[in-house]
Amino acid sequence: QIGIVVRDLDRTVKALNEVFGIGPWRFITYPPPERGAAGLEYRGEPGHFAHRIGFASLGPIEMEICEPVAGAGPSSLTEFLDEHGEGIQHIRFNVPELQPVLDYLTGKGIGCVMSGPGIRPGTRWYHMDTSAQVGFVLELMNVLPGTDGRTPEIVDGKPVADGKVIA
Repeated sequence: QIGIVVRDLDRTVKALNEVFGIGPWRFITYPPPERGAAGLEYRGEPGHFAHRIGFASLGPIEMEICEPVAGAGPSSLTEFLDEHGEGIQHIRFNVPELQPVLDYLTGKGIGCVMSGPGIRPGTRWYHMDTSAQVGFVLELMNVLPGTDGRTPEIVDGKPVADGKVIA
């Protein structure tokens, strides 16, 4: 997955669709309002961030466009916008087991900037502070058996999208 941070999700998605034909798009607010901030962490403390996110498939790659919600708490996405402006902020790698990878990175002096439960129940993601080494944040997420690691369209029988799909 390629994660891009923007100030205006709707403007960016519209441009990507009109200029490049990218879509359809699925939209979520993360964390889902019914879940609240449970399990969110930012710089070792409980997190209070929120993001509007759009997802589209680019062949085998998932594109994720993220807009931090105004007035929500700080996150690695708000840090990126403040320091660099809009652009590619993270690349996600799906792994079958998180702990060995987290242990390896920690052993290399790479810490976690923020983390939270995934949209798919039983998953968790981590933003690892690899910007100095590779120029972007490394996101890790565990993949559940029988899934491809992409953001699901249906969770617990309910559509993930907010009802907006741009063809």
